[in-house]
Amino acid sequence: MIRWIFFDVGNVLMNDDQVMSYLYQELYKRILETKPSFSYAELLRRREHAIRRDGAGHWADLAEKYLGTAGKDDLIQRTTERMRDHYLEMHNVLPGMNDAVLVLSKKYQLGLIANQLKEVLPALDRAGWDGLFRVRAISELVGSKKPDLAIFRWALDRAGCRPEEAVMIGDRVDNDIAPAKRIGMRTIWLHFPHAEKGTSLQNKKDRMYLESQRRISIVSIPPKSEEDAPDAEADSAKGVLEAIQTFDRPDEPV
Repeated sequence: MIRWIFFDVGNVLMNDDQVMSYLYQELYKRILETKPSFSYAELLRRREHAIRRDGAGHWADLAEKYLGTAGKDDLIQRTTERMRDHYLEMHNVLPGMNDAVLVLSKKYQLGLIANQLKEVLPALDRAGWDGLFRVRAISELVGSKKPDLAIFRWALDRAGCRPEEAVMIGDRVDNDIAPAKRIGMRTIWLHFPHAEKGTSLQNKKDRMYLESQRRISIVSIPPKSEEDAPDAEADSAKGVLEAIQTFDRPDEPV
């Protein structure tokens, strides 16, 4: 029987596209200081190439390439400060997830397992989920981050449940699905279509970034093996609810 539902935050509860667009625009401003003829379209082409080649870490890798270690570290510090101060303004709740969380909270215990700044917690409270997530495994607070199994074990230990009694809902196979399956949890790979995430487009570069996201994104990278394949997939909040229902059938073997 399923007792606990654990959520990632980025692209599961909250849309990350706006903050990633911000990060790429800030990186571009820094690049222009030494490469004034460099185009934003070229930076996004390099982004897509980096994802095809290496998967995750594309922004930091490009910052290292063009700014050097010191420049990258300074940019991370400055952008992180802004994200801490304006977390909720830089994210939107994904369509339908508010209602889905409320529905699930009536039957299950809910938790978070997320690589996030600690400021995500008051932001989630302000978004209407105050008190709903009983276990909150936030990487900055726990001291480990996905895909390290330690953060999953931390969450399960605090929840007091066995892995097979828990579901992990995540947007990335590498960070969420594969490690959760390895530890014995059920998994749902949630990938909202980019056009349906409610991203706020403020300028031309926002639109260019979203088009780049539609061409390729780390959340679209498929499992490398059957062992890493999710137990279910969903592309909407409704799909999440339907997937969980299939896990919790009374005649389901444990």
